[in-house]
Amino acid sequence: MPMRICAWVKRMASHPPNLREIDAAAGVGESALIVIARKGDPEKTRGQNDAVIAAAAISANRFYPVVSVHPADREAALAELERVAKLGAKEVKLHPNTQNFDVSDPDVAKVVEKCGDLGLVVLFDSYKPWDASEMGKFLLLAVQHPKTRIVLAHMGFTYFREAVSFSVIKKLGMSDNVWFDISAIATTFVDSPAQPELVWTIRKVGTDHILFGSDWPVYTPAEAVSAVRRLGFTVAEQQQIFHDNAAKLLGLTDPEGKAPPAN
Repeated sequence: MPMRICAWVKRMASHPPNLREIDAAAGVGESALIVIARKGDPEKTRGQNDAVIAAAAISANRFYPVVSVHPADREAALAELERVAKLGAKEVKLHPNTQNFDVSDPDVAKVVEKCGDLGLVVLFDSYKPWDASEMGKFLLLAVQHPKTRIVLAHMGFTYFREAVSFSVIKKLGMSDNVWFDISAIATTFVDSPAQPELVWTIRKVGTDHILFGSDWPVYTPAEAVSAVRRLGFTVAEQQQIFHDNAAKLLGLTDPEGKAPPAN
């Protein structure tokens, strides 16, 4: 049976057949098709979301859709979230850089709150080089919207040390609603002097809140899988990172899914 690994991997929804080969080379059995909404064009946003949902639907469970809205579209964005939730979407992509918004913008908070009401997971890109306070803004957002499940892609990248603050406030009974995807960061810091600190930080956060991702096409899934293996996690930790955490978070049905064996 093919290995099944739930993965956050940047995808082009219009070309899913070619992605099967890329996934197969890495042993990935299931991955995400992601779109990103542009500001001021709700009709195009609806079209993109419909396309990614349709592409995933005909993939025989090889792909799952990650839809998007733009927070600045306000009421139109909230209405679109209601619509895609009814269509079965489980996850929403927001990208502060590509969509050019500040995480502390009240419109972002409204989208995050709405996603919590609808049971949608929010996937944020979490690295903005020109905003050193962004991780703190994510922390505040998580505390203020505790029923919304938030995923921070790239784990803050060069700001990954700040992820420890999420584990600290969790001890106070707050913000157990944040997961970190280690796309790009694993491939960047593996075999580097920073590797031990990254692994320590991940374990401090808790490997049950860590998700695999590749940041394709910057890195291939095969490169990302190899990097995570080389970070030195145990077989049990790899099982969580490669499969179990994403399957549980998104309610994906694959009780026998296995992570790749440690090398």
